[in-house]
Amino acid sequence: MEKKTTAAKPVVKTTAKEASKDTVKEAAVKSAPAKESVKETAAETKAAAVAKEVEKKVAETKETVKDTAKKATEKVEAATKTVVKKAAAKKAAPKKEELKPEVFIQFQGQEAVVADVIEKAKKQFEAEGHRASSIKSIQVYLKPEEYAAYYVINQKHAGRVDLF
Repeated sequence: MEKKTTAAKPVVKTTAKEASKDTVKEAAVKSAPAKESVKETAAETKAAAVAKEVEKKVAETKETVKDTAKKATEKVEAATKTVVKKAAAKKAAPKKEELKPEVFIQFQGQEAVVADVIEKAKKQFEAEGHRASSIKSIQVYLKPEEYAAYYVINQKHAGRVDLF
């Protein structure tokens, strides 16, 4: 008779403790992505809350800036109105013009304007090679009997021009 050999089946010896460790490890590996997604969701929620607070503060700041700008504009407008009123008041008062006399000299039927005689003296001074801007003072002496006017410019230069 032939003996039947039966191969021994490998016996899996797994204790409940070992099985529970393997299950926990597998669960931990499977839950790791879930933990990360929960952390990401929590971070996104916090970021959204912070963004809302920032938006509120920005809106409040905009309102404050608008109010401040409005107040500043009102102050500028008020100051402008005051300046305009003062300027109008100053313009209303007419300036008194300085009296400019026109002096004539008459001798034996002839007449000359003193301002014209002074201009003749200045032109002659310039014709001698001097600059008109160098004139600081001028004295004019009229001698109608000689039909002449004598002048002294800057206490140095003397000359004679025809009176008539």
